[in-house]
Amino acid sequence: MRAAIACAMAGALCLSAHTSAAALAPAVAARIDGAPLLSFSVDAMMQLERGRAPATPRRVLLDQLVENRLLADAARQRVGAAALSGGARVGFAREVAFDDQLVATLRTLYGAQMEQALRQLPGGMEGLLRIGPRPDEDTLSAVFGKPGVLLLDATLSAAQLARARSVLLLRYTLPGELERTVTLADVYRRQNVQGRMALFAREVDFMLHQARLQVAAQYVLDWSRRSFGAEAVADLRRVLSDQADTQAFLRMHGIGEDAHGDSALLDQLAAKVSAAQVDDYYLRHRSQFKRIVRVRARHIRLRDEGAARSVAAALADGADFAALARQHSLAPDAAQGGALGWVRHEGTPGWLAQLLFAQPQGVVSAPVRTPGGPDLEAPWEIVLVEQRDEGYQERGSESVRYVASRALAREMAFAQLQSLRQQLRSTARIEIMAAQSGAAS
Repeated sequence: MRAAIACAMAGALCLSAHTSAAALAPAVAARIDGAPLLSFSVDAMMQLERGRAPATPRRVLLDQLVENRLLADAARQRVGAAALSGGARVGFAREVAFDDQLVATLRTLYGAQMEQALRQLPGGMEGLLRIGPRPDEDTLSAVFGKPGVLLLDATLSAAQLARARSVLLLRYTLPGELERTVTLADVYRRQNVQGRMALFAREVDFMLHQARLQVAAQYVLDWSRRSFGAEAVADLRRVLSDQADTQAFLRMHGIGEDAHGDSALLDQLAAKVSAAQVDDYYLRHRSQFKRIVRVRARHIRLRDEGAARSVAAALADGADFAALARQHSLAPDAAQGGALGWVRHEGTPGWLAQLLFAQPQGVVSAPVRTPGGPDLEAPWEIVLVEQRDEGYQERGSESVRYVASRALAREMAFAQLQSLRQQLRSTARIEIMAAQSGAAS
């Protein structure tokens, strides 16, 4: 296998090594509770990591892959695969997503070699394909029902799916393999909700394009299995699924990308936070709860964008704000130089108040159009906050309770996760192969 990897990395075709590569026992980088983590997967992930962080030591990445395996297995047992995938009603089905990620990874790493091998085949990719007849309207209606019917859910029933299996979109033959087919059912299974809506809309070109993409993906997998062995490719898929499930599990604990998104775990922990804990958090983190109590401000209301930009240019040149308000503002307070007095932050602020509270002190705002439909003659506003008074949110307010309880929930979730990590590390049997322990690249 090492010879095959070296050949691929050197840019050669490796086609002559296909049989020997698949026959060799794959090198093992580590064993986790007896299950192997293959060197091929570590090498592949190392190449990806070096693209993001070139100085990452190989031993550090290997340790991360081991932890991903432990956390992902624990996550699947504790919360289930469906929770980690977030459901598949809108996105791609879990297994489809993992397949697509595997294909994308292999293309990224070995795409040039695959293309070189493909160019040597008679007719290239087109030479692999045997396009079937385009599905006609009667065939599609037998699967999707009569056109023009209001769809509540782009989902095929068992009977419809059975009919979709009989709709042949194309045939193909990979090198050294028997002929295979892609049916409408195959395409349907690999779509997200937008793709399924396109199928129900009878977009035949979309169907055929998706069928071709499936053949291209099968070529990537076939080439990779011939080059590196089926076991190596399957192990890389597991490593990628470990990574995805670990990231999803971390997000549930308020860690990583989209850490502030919805999380049932954080909701449960936040609900258990007591009033005393919220109060203690408030006292320890009072600076987080600063708020603008009131602002003293002026504004100039103008008829249209042209007038607003003209006044804004004069202000930029140093003209007096109050003087321009008296001269140009359409608001009732124009005679007072556009003075709004003190505007307090109470209840739900109106549109102008929100603009004032968002504006820095002493800085003239850009012209802002008053909310309204595009066809309405909405006036424009220019504002100047002359003074801001800051204070703190009320100690027992709902906003304080929400912020504090969520922050405490994240702290508790992080502590739980650290405890789980230590437990998994202490109970797992982890064996790093001697050849890997000192590897730096």
